[in-house]
Amino acid sequence: MDQNFENNSYPNQAQQPPYAQNQPQPQAQQFQGYQQPQQYQQPQQYQQLYDPTKEVMSVGQYIGMFILNSIPVVNIICWIVWLVSSKTNKNKKNFIIASIVLAVIVVVISIVLAIVAAVLGYNVADLASSYY
Repeated sequence: MDQNFENNSYPNQAQQPPYAQNQPQPQAQQFQGYQQPQQYQQPQQYQQLYDPTKEVMSVGQYIGMFILNSIPVVNIICWIVWLVSSKTNKNKKNFIIASIVLAVIVVVISIVLAIVAAVLGYNVADLASSYY
């Protein structure tokens, strides 16, 4: 009975059940010369179409914009033309928007200061004539 118990209990790992004895054991793969590396397909990269509105503006272009912005009526015409055009550079459009925001801020501050000066009794014309 002890012998039967020992055969059926598989106390150590060396013994295997009868059904597993007939199955082939996996063998370690041996390196046999050069093997082709696994090939994989790279994801396709699409080249973006050329967009001239995203180019970086040069220093000369910025200087030209500053000069045109300093001329009183021409700046408003240039702003309208550049903002409406679909071919205008993105940098130029951002610069125009920033210029418009700053112009609006200056006008609002000027109006507020004129109202404050009027409430306090200051007249800009009297201040200017007192210097002469």
